[in-house]
Amino acid sequence: MNRIRARTSALLIVGAMLLLSGCSNAALATDTNASSAATRPVVVAIGDSIMKGHGLPAAQAWPAMLAATNGWDLTNLACDGAGFVAAGDDNDCGADFSGLVSEAVALHPALILISGSSNDLGTDNEQLNTETQSVVSSLRAKLPATTIVGISTVWNDTVAPNQMDDINEQVRAAILAVDGTYLDIGQPLAGHRSWLQSDDIHPTQRGQQQLAKVIAGAIRSAKLSI
Repeated sequence: MNRIRARTSALLIVGAMLLLSGCSNAALATDTNASSAATRPVVVAIGDSIMKGHGLPAAQAWPAMLAATNGWDLTNLACDGAGFVAAGDDNDCGADFSGLVSEAVALHPALILISGSSNDLGTDNEQLNTETQSVVSSLRAKLPATTIVGISTVWNDTVAPNQMDDINEQVRAAILAVDGTYLDIGQPLAGHRSWLQSDDIHPTQRGQQQLAKVIAGAIRSAKLSI
């Protein structure tokens, strides 16, 4: 073999080795990214338009903020107009919370966050209690190892209606009955009109930030490890 052919062969071998090395590194990076994604806790949120972040980019809703901080793999099923009894808007989920159970279960979450909703105000308390227990017990039956966290109902900047206490008590009782954790976060938006959008219902980005802060604090106080 002459020098030119020998040199060419050597270059081809080196090139092949570099190509294989590059493929190996790319495969390693892909495997690492996949492994990282696989280890992120799967979290599902079930709630109404306040939990959804109505009127804001999805990333500005409080569940998304907590997910970004904690490294959760979040699916936010919160739906405009929905409650334990109230059906969500037709152009959104078109269902009450019971209609979201199957989708939540299919995700095999480590954690479910579920909140009471002002959309259920005016509903007969007996009916509301029955539906609340049904949804929560169904989640537990289908997800026996999942951490289920109930969150008290968020109101606007004014004094909350009396029935809100009934809604919260029903959620609390249903959650505790399945060995879940109930977080009473009070009314973080009370007295802060500027934290609400023009409809005086849905939080602005600042309002969502306040909800994220309060709920994160409540999770820490409850010593939940996700």
